[in-house]
Amino acid sequence: MNDDPLDSVREAIQREQPSGKPSNKDSIEIPSKEQPRMLGRYRILDEVGRGSTALVYRAYDPQLDRFLAIKLLRERLAKDDAYRKGFIREARLAAQLTHSNIVTIYDVGISDNTPYIAMELLEGATLEEILKRNKKLNLNSAISIASQLAAGLSYAHRQGVVHRDIKPGNILLLKDRKTVKLTDFGIAQIDDNLVKSGLLNDKVLGTPEYMSPEQILGQKIDKRSDLYSLGVLLYKMLAGLPPFMSDELGDLFKQIIKSKQPEILIENEQVKDDVNDLLRKLLQKKPAKRFQSASQLQTELQHIFGKLKKQKTKSSNRFSSLTLRWTITMASIVFVSMCIGLLVVYLTQHKALSGITYNYGHTIGKMIAYQSSEAIVLEDAIGLNALVNESLKNEQLETIYILDRKGKVLASNDKPQVGKKLTLPEEEELVSRIDLTKIYQNQKINGQTIFNVGMPIYFGDKVVGNLFVSFSTKSMYQASNLTLVTMLVVMLVTLLVVSVATLVLAKQTSRDYKRVALGLRKMALGRVDARILSERNDEASQLFTAFNQLAAYLDRLFDSRNGKGKSDTQEFNVISAKVVKSSTDGQRDIDTVEVSIESSTDDT
Repeated sequence: MNDDPLDSVREAIQREQPSGKPSNKDSIEIPSKEQPRMLGRYRILDEVGRGSTALVYRAYDPQLDRFLAIKLLRERLAKDDAYRKGFIREARLAAQLTHSNIVTIYDVGISDNTPYIAMELLEGATLEEILKRNKKLNLNSAISIASQLAAGLSYAHRQGVVHRDIKPGNILLLKDRKTVKLTDFGIAQIDDNLVKSGLLNDKVLGTPEYMSPEQILGQKIDKRSDLYSLGVLLYKMLAGLPPFMSDELGDLFKQIIKSKQPEILIENEQVKDDVNDLLRKLLQKKPAKRFQSASQLQTELQHIFGKLKKQKTKSSNRFSSLTLRWTITMASIVFVSMCIGLLVVYLTQHKALSGITYNYGHTIGKMIAYQSSEAIVLEDAIGLNALVNESLKNEQLETIYILDRKGKVLASNDKPQVGKKLTLPEEEELVSRIDLTKIYQNQKINGQTIFNVGMPIYFGDKVVGNLFVSFSTKSMYQASNLTLVTMLVVMLVTLLVVSVATLVLAKQTSRDYKRVALGLRKMALGRVDARILSERNDEASQLFTAFNQLAAYLDRLFDSRNGKGKSDTQEFNVISAKVVKSSTDGQRDIDTVEVSIESSTDDT
């Protein structure tokens, strides 16, 4: 089973965009005029949600330097003294709960006669939002969520706190895709009292589909009511719909009180009965027939979860062909080794060719500079142009600029630049420096790499001008690419040869194993006359010989006891139970077989 059992809801959670924690205090947003700027010591940032009874804001606590969520009671409800006191009382009771699957409450207070709850700010999505997108969850995810909720409820119930409103909207799936959090403890009881007083209509009583029969009948509610609601929640996660549905509230309540929930079709054969039995017990009409504690429910969920995990482990340990595994392993080793070698050779060659190219450009530049120095001193433009034209017979040279000391072009095959000042390349394009020569690299529009060589022109020991030559690296890269292609072909051929050779050897070994396995199966059926014939002289032959020795030893035992009236098969079952077991069991039974071989004779 995956370490992450909530994979089916991953994408839905990641699509959520909850308000996150700003990177620093300077990024705190300015609150709008419609919301309070401060609530006690908390600085209100923005609204993140609203319900019929409260508004939820993202806030910052400067005293503890943390961001948190503030649930602020609506003004019309805050004016009701009984509701306000009940809200504070239940919130303070819930604030005593500290559990990894329960939303932590930091503070409860009153500001300007308005009660508020300060709680941890969580990133993720509610289960209600997830189910709207995914309709239903896979079995692993649903059981994992239910197990975490059962753990949270078990803790809360031990503290004497009953939730009373288990539903998807009160369950958060965090962004880590592993953690489930339960929120809004005790609030449903306050809403229930408010409905009875007439301050709220029936719509805020809670989600009717998740209410237990005793809630509907107005009977005393205890922790078993939470377990019923959790059963409805688990049912919906698996089926995509709650067990009881109706557009008419009266008909819905009638179904909850009297009707039997439909069975869920679970495709997993090993746990389908367990899951339906668990749902049937959770959704019992009478609390006394349900699980009597959340810890009992958690134990049962963990039992189902363990079966799923064991089933996944068995699935992952399915038969794996030795032939295929050896071939893939050897091919992978050769491929990785060849790729590393290819990369090393290519980089080494590229570096060597680059050095040769730089030296070539430096040498060509020095020759042209030496030949042009006298013409520059004599201001012989015709001689300079003749030198340029003669030098361009070298096919690798692209452009030649002969400059005076101020950078003005005296002669060049780029005629429009003659008489103008040449713009030299940027220093970041510099790739090499040889004495006073600078070598730059840039790209042409067609993607071809060009090297530019710049150097001073000396007459005697005096600088009389500068030379700037551009030459192509096409030949260098052609040689490098040819080497790369050649090595790729060699790598593919080598990979093919190694794969075929490994495949042939693995098939031979696999056939040997299959012959031994077939012989052991025959022995398991009482065929102690089975033998494996081989003319080879290797480890496989030794294995065949050992098998034949074992079979001969058992055969003699059966012959010596035939006078007792037992058949070969009966005698075999008495004497060689461990040997039969060794064909499927572990090392301990294999050792038993080895002892039998050592004590046998050499007869085959």
